[in-house]
Amino acid sequence: MRGLKTNSTEICLQAYIPYNASQIGGFVRRLTIDDVIRIARITDVRLSQKGDLAIIDLVADVDKNKYVSEIRVLTSAGDEFYLVGEGDSSPRWSPSSNKLAFISRRGAGKDDKGSGIYVWGLRGEPRRVAWFRDGVLDLEWLDDNTLVALSATPREGFYDPDGDYISTDRLPIWFDGRGFIGSLTGQLYLVDIDSGRVRRITDEENSIQGFSICGNAICYYTREEWRRPFPHVVKRITPGGSQDLILRGYAVSQLYSIDSELYMLGHRMSIGIASHYRLWRILDGDAHCLSCSLDKNIHMIAGDLDGKPLVVYPDQGRIVLSVIDSKGPRDLVRRNGVVITANARGGRAAYVYASPTQPPEVYVVENGSEKRITRINEWVSREAKLYEPIYEPVEINGRRIDGWVIIPEGDSRKPLILYIHGGPKGMYGYYFNPEMQLMASEGFIVAFCNPRGSDGYDEEFADIRGGYGERDYEEIMTFLDNIVRKYPVDEDRMAVTGISYGGYMTNVVITKTHRFRAAVSENGIADWIADYWASDIGYYFNPDQIGGTPIDNLEEYIRKSPALHVASVKTPLLLIHSMEDYRCFIDQSLAMHTAMVMAGKDSRIVVFTKGSHGHSIAGEPRHRKKRYEIKISWLKEKLGIKNGGRESRDTRHTIQGH
Repeated sequence: MRGLKTNSTEICLQAYIPYNASQIGGFVRRLTIDDVIRIARITDVRLSQKGDLAIIDLVADVDKNKYVSEIRVLTSAGDEFYLVGEGDSSPRWSPSSNKLAFISRRGAGKDDKGSGIYVWGLRGEPRRVAWFRDGVLDLEWLDDNTLVALSATPREGFYDPDGDYISTDRLPIWFDGRGFIGSLTGQLYLVDIDSGRVRRITDEENSIQGFSICGNAICYYTREEWRRPFPHVVKRITPGGSQDLILRGYAVSQLYSIDSELYMLGHRMSIGIASHYRLWRILDGDAHCLSCSLDKNIHMIAGDLDGKPLVVYPDQGRIVLSVIDSKGPRDLVRRNGVVITANARGGRAAYVYASPTQPPEVYVVENGSEKRITRINEWVSREAKLYEPIYEPVEINGRRIDGWVIIPEGDSRKPLILYIHGGPKGMYGYYFNPEMQLMASEGFIVAFCNPRGSDGYDEEFADIRGGYGERDYEEIMTFLDNIVRKYPVDEDRMAVTGISYGGYMTNVVITKTHRFRAAVSENGIADWIADYWASDIGYYFNPDQIGGTPIDNLEEYIRKSPALHVASVKTPLLLIHSMEDYRCFIDQSLAMHTAMVMAGKDSRIVVFTKGSHGHSIAGEPRHRKKRYEIKISWLKEKLGIKNGGRESRDTRHTIQGH
């Protein structure tokens, strides 16, 4: 670990210019897998009351197969500091702005459980003030000497003293990205940063899922009943333990206090899980909606800009930064790109922004003037060819379906890869998508769209309950028809791929049509019945989205499960999954693979021994690299791309309308 003060330009040159930049001499080359792995992820930005800025970025160390986290601190006086470690997250400025707290696993071994709270006084090395065996989930400053921490807390009897088993009577027994949590509950603790004393102040039956400092108290929310994801109850507790109920009856995703006024992102469950989160002000035991006229799904309250809540929300392929008050939204950043995260204090806002041809960087906006702060990933567009997607919407069933296509160079007909996003309430659009750029650099046309169920549109558009594999399938195929009609697509060399819901839809697509010569399904669902029992969210997600349970609605669960409909499949299928995916458990890809193999179909499965549901993005650097290599190699083989050669297939025909 080290603390370093230096010139930002020098650091950028030392740390981020690619290894072969001197050999290139300005020539723009093809993007490679190694490039994609080396791109830094900027995960957080935080402004202090004085205007100092803390940034966290993650850079892959491929040789050591790990990520190095770097906290960059840019002070209002122009000084710049760097703190390099492992597992750093959640930087939080103290009220006086002279201390920075963060969560970290600095100094911990691979087998060490949990994470710690570290405090840095703007000089010297950060010091550990507390360690939590089951991890710190979030933290905030109560005052200049006291932190509030949200930590997982085991119920009695959860852990076997010898470490041989866990025991629980709750659901879920595990949670994606965290592992076994069955009898863990999120509770609030006070941490004295001078003495290191830790004191638990809540004893909730159900996990606390989020909190905000409300003056001299702490406001938080928890489930009303552990078997259901919502509604939540919102409560307030003082450091002394005095507690009162503020609100109930809403699904809540965030609380945020501005000048003693409490704001909330929540919804009334109008269309179940897919309901849009709105911005509400909580006053006198009631909630007043400030964003209902917007009809967009707000992702986060990013801070307060001149005393007004600053929010981030998706809109038709973009992610917008906007101030919302009683008059409605006022956009600060709206262009063909995405705001990944943001933070605001006073009249200044900092945010992480990316576009299709620009990887993430940090910007600051103040008094209407915008300034780019970092150039961490500038080398990518300087050294490698990146492609601007072409906007290609289609009209179907009275709705516009937004879509895009990336066309690599050359006049000849090219193979195409159709991407289907996750969710289903995910969204494609004006993101920097390294995999799509990589596939375009390999010579593939890349097509992607936002069918019914996607985020970024009105709430009615997001509602696809009971319609999985139906309306969405029709809209995706109509979009693809338009791309094939307008661009030089070799229809004998088309592939379909997706992750999570996109993996599920990939499985569905090959049971409905033979137009694809290859399919890659990643971390997706194949059997809704099994998913109901095993997934960390299946016991409430599936009844909401499919309807009922496998016990009372078995026929519908069977109808929606592609593993049970592979008899007519002709498309070769590659399944990629990770062993620690508890969202779509490994049994899903195993079910699809077993069904395909036993039916005599062309199927291959690749199982990574580690990694959660987000393995493709956040997996170990070596795993990510191998995943790209496997996927590209398999697609080229099945699409007949060998030494510039080409194979064609004359068995392509349609099962259901395509």
